[in-house]
Amino acid sequence: MKKVELLSPAGGFEELISAIQAGADGVYIGAKEFSARAYAKNFSEDELIRAIDYCHERGKKIYLAVNTLIYDEEIDRALKLLEIAYKEGIDAVIVQDLGLLSIIKKEFADLPIHASTQMTIHNLLGAKVLSRLGVKRVVLARELNINEIKNIKKGAEIEVEVFVHGALCISYSGQCLFSSILFKRSGNRGQCAQPCRLYYKLLNKDKKIVDRGYLLSPRDICLLDYIPNLIEAGVDSFKIEGRLKDKYYVYTVTSIYRKYIDMYYQTGKIEINQEDRNKLFLVFNRGNFSKGYLDNPSYDNLIFKSAPNNTGLLIGSFYFKDNKLFIKTSYDLTNGDVIAFRSEKFEEVLFEINNNISKYQDGKVEVDIDFARKKVLKNASNSQVFLVKSKQLEDEVDKILKKEKKFRKVDFEVTIKRGENIKAVAKTGSFEAHATGPVPEEAKSKPTTYQNVLDSFSKLGNTVFDMGELKVYLDDNVFVKISDLNLLRKELIEKLSRSITCSFKRSVQKPVEMLCHSKKDQNSKKKTAHQKFSFVIDSFSQYQKVKEILHSRNIENFNIYVPYTLIFNHKFSDNDIVYFDRIIHDNDIEKINLKALREKGFKKVLIRNLGQYELLKDQFDLCFDFSFNVTNSFAADLVRNLGAKRLCLSVELSKQQIERIWEHSPNDLEIETVVFWKIPLMVNKLKFFEKGSYLQDRKGELLELVSTQTMKNEILNPAALYIDDKEVPADVIRFDFTACSDSEIAMVFEKYFDGKVAKLKLTKGYY
Repeated sequence: MKKVELLSPAGGFEELISAIQAGADGVYIGAKEFSARAYAKNFSEDELIRAIDYCHERGKKIYLAVNTLIYDEEIDRALKLLEIAYKEGIDAVIVQDLGLLSIIKKEFADLPIHASTQMTIHNLLGAKVLSRLGVKRVVLARELNINEIKNIKKGAEIEVEVFVHGALCISYSGQCLFSSILFKRSGNRGQCAQPCRLYYKLLNKDKKIVDRGYLLSPRDICLLDYIPNLIEAGVDSFKIEGRLKDKYYVYTVTSIYRKYIDMYYQTGKIEINQEDRNKLFLVFNRGNFSKGYLDNPSYDNLIFKSAPNNTGLLIGSFYFKDNKLFIKTSYDLTNGDVIAFRSEKFEEVLFEINNNISKYQDGKVEVDIDFARKKVLKNASNSQVFLVKSKQLEDEVDKILKKEKKFRKVDFEVTIKRGENIKAVAKTGSFEAHATGPVPEEAKSKPTTYQNVLDSFSKLGNTVFDMGELKVYLDDNVFVKISDLNLLRKELIEKLSRSITCSFKRSVQKPVEMLCHSKKDQNSKKKTAHQKFSFVIDSFSQYQKVKEILHSRNIENFNIYVPYTLIFNHKFSDNDIVYFDRIIHDNDIEKINLKALREKGFKKVLIRNLGQYELLKDQFDLCFDFSFNVTNSFAADLVRNLGAKRLCLSVELSKQQIERIWEHSPNDLEIETVVFWKIPLMVNKLKFFEKGSYLQDRKGELLELVSTQTMKNEILNPAALYIDDKEVPADVIRFDFTACSDSEIAMVFEKYFDGKVAKLKLTKGYY
């Protein structure tokens, strides 16, 4: 039975060592560029090479996350990074960008590719497409329940990786523009500013407050209890989140998951003790853990509204007596610990223990605290105390990490014959090393014994090797210096280590083509004389309004995108294009009526994920939407080869970047650019729109909440994207009127075509 892989994060080399020493089967890391955790320490070129060797010497896997969207002008740098990693023996690369995926298949055909969770793969059909594209493993969207995971694993010929612990994004990963649009720090580029962790108010349609707090901040997930369920579902890899976390987090979480994974394989069940749970709470959690989406959680199960930061471990309560502050706890506090006093509203006062407490026998601890903090605490209406940093735990981890864990048994064979050079062989698994020493001397007093050789060769110290079998062929009455035996052992171990690490190295058969430059040699596309227009609507009244305005303005070269849910009750034109939700789980796919689509006369569809592509290819003309996150011409080539007739580019592109893709796209692929849109900042499974109509941020801005066709929740940017450049480099100019009133639609037409002032808050985005 193939055991599930335990995959741990490593933001830097310290964390990598912690993960491997704690029992991880593999680690995932990022380089200084193209990592979805751009603010982690990450690995330089030299560190990357050293990390690959470190893992392979210990029999562990190492994966490089190159999981951001990449611009055309960056392709060469990404290729150079990939070439280094490929040559040095990286076990796989984790990729989001479709263009990069296609380049890897061309330039490094035997390099395994893992599809990042940023690819938003959340249905079986999408996983099947990736398998055909040559992807070895898919990191599934975190919004799937256990049955959906099981169905994908059973139905697609692809490895499945699932996040089991750590921070949770409130948006479907890869479909969040919140940080990007608000702060120009793109989550798709590894620069997320985490606006979901900020304070918001929820308002109803009358702008009355119905809720408040950190309304978009999810609890961290902990799926320790689900280890048996996930293994039985066929999951290939358990992934721990945390490339921004320190070595204490990485070691603690990894070692605990290692313990219970092994327990399941040994006994068929797991029994989790409270001490291990407490350690997980201590190293990091947000308001207790959740089970994520595995059991279809409620909003309150998933979101912790009180605070967005580390909660720590609840260890007791505090109270005042005779103007003195006391803690009631069974925990043995020590110097270096950091505790947090918290009120019922989760207002927090942090305090470091440093010879400033007095302990009493009944579990009472008197705290010597400054006047200012004492004054704040006296107003606290509740009395909880949390441990947020444990010096004892950190000391335990540091002590363990000082000593190298043994990963490989090594057998030695030493031949010491009179008149011949000493011969020695070391073997571990399929690896072997040979070395020779000096000719032994005649013994004058004490001849060399088997024990002498054993004592020397078993001194494996701080290496990855543990002593196995020793065979010694030794002539009588010969003498070898202990220092010579030690040098021989050292040489063998160094050669054996090199043999192991070198076995993973690869050579490049031909020089890697600098693809970015080769694109420049293609003939540029000439701007079409008559641009097409497209219009996205979300209701039949919008459809009628748009048709009315188009008719009055004699605009004829256009398409209207209509939602799938509208086609059954209204009549539409043959030239209209049906669109579906970005997020469409397996149970949503089952409800799509292809026969009805054809009978209604539709010839074109707008697809928003790979699952929809698999469902609708070869039956309709395909338009690929912005949700495919196309930011370079190589990704455009890929979707064109999949059959795309039209491609709407990412909104995270400048005019120059759009122009480059447009100029180098073939004439049979229409490039579409959005010039008006109330941009959805994120899409999630939580139905905020059932409780309110707006989120209000700390600056008073209102973010509208809307539901999608399949009842997912979108949060709209308060400022609409508007590009008034009439020379937009595109074949199709799109206006998206989702969530617009009739008057707003008319206003946008008048502004764009007549130059009138529109009473709308607008932004140019990245343009």
